[in-house]
Amino acid sequence: MLQAFDPVSQQLIQTLVNLVNRSTGVVDGARLPVSSQFAGSYVYASPNSRRVCHDALKPLEDMGLIECGWHLKVLEDFETLKHIHVPRGKAFLEYLSIAPQVDMVANAATTLLELKCGVDWIDHKINEIGERWRLGARYLSLGPEHIAQVVIAATVAKKLAKEPLRGRSIRALSLDWFGAAHMLDEHKQVITLFCESKIHPAAKELDYEDQLASLGLIHSSSLLHLRGPFDAICDDDKLIDVGGWSGAALCAEFIRGFERTSVPDYVLTIEDLTLYQRYIAAVQDNGLVVYVGDFPTSRTLNFYEKLVDKLPPEVALYHWGNIDLAGFKSLLALQSKLLLRRVLPFNMGAEQLLANPAPGGPLGLSKLRKLAFSCQKEIRDTLIGIASLPEEKVRECPSDCMPIRTPHSDEPLA
Repeated sequence: MLQAFDPVSQQLIQTLVNLVNRSTGVVDGARLPVSSQFAGSYVYASPNSRRVCHDALKPLEDMGLIECGWHLKVLEDFETLKHIHVPRGKAFLEYLSIAPQVDMVANAATTLLELKCGVDWIDHKINEIGERWRLGARYLSLGPEHIAQVVIAATVAKKLAKEPLRGRSIRALSLDWFGAAHMLDEHKQVITLFCESKIHPAAKELDYEDQLASLGLIHSSSLLHLRGPFDAICDDDKLIDVGGWSGAALCAEFIRGFERTSVPDYVLTIEDLTLYQRYIAAVQDNGLVVYVGDFPTSRTLNFYEKLVDKLPPEVALYHWGNIDLAGFKSLLALQSKLLLRRVLPFNMGAEQLLANPAPGGPLGLSKLRKLAFSCQKEIRDTLIGIASLPEEKVRECPSDCMPIRTPHSDEPLA
């Protein structure tokens, strides 16, 4: 209905609607002073624009839905509104075909109660949202009109809490849960907001895709890819050797631990799946190589901790990620699982940026410097080295096309 009015009238009427349509009930007798709030659109508009606005408001005044007060007319061309009064709020909203906010809040509150599932963090989030709406406030960007999106986010949260993902990608999960391939992607903002307590702290400043990855919702395969001198222990106590030349891809929900068959020469986590595949095809040694994805899921981090716990302290730990904020945040997430060990950045420094023939977008220097202050020495030195380059060289750099190197060789492999 509002679309039928000119832009100036739309602004005035929408402001009246906001005064009348409250979450606590519909207000009678609302009064809107037409003051400096509307200086740009109405008060200082041309006489013709004001006449168009007055003509649009006249039918509402004739029906008794609004009462207009006017400034004293000095010249007809300068006739201006002083205030607008709405004597009967319900009739005003009905004419505009706008549902009362109090009814919307009540319906949304009923729907929220039906979403409770006995999982503490989910029920707590539902209570938080409901309380804000009952007070007439928004929960961050969400209002009662977004209840359908909240239902989707709560459904995803319950699935994450109660069902195994079985290695499915985000598209497969979206199809299985909602029958639509892009449902999770289309609602990623509200899903990450609803599930924020389960997102790793290092991922919260990153893109929605990295935050979803932290929850286990990954665009590529969510299987655990690794190769090294270990046997994976399945739920049925069977052992899977992951030390073959091509490694193994495991469904993490059905792996309960690992047994070491020998001591690896090093541990290397890799962010990019293409780089991981290139690495294990080119390098045949006794290292433990683990693909962790754009941002490691909580399950991947827990397995990483279990694997490292079985190693003597002299085995060095490395992470080869993209040279961007997310790459270093992933490194910090890995480091957060280890109290007495350090994860070193590998092929993520200034040397790689200088050698990169196809740089990406700019790296935010302020974010790099801020991150450097909160890091261990090795990561801090790497970040400072990048920040010291000429500004045109401080660019994001994907790792997938870099020359293959191992932690024990300075030269790239042929």
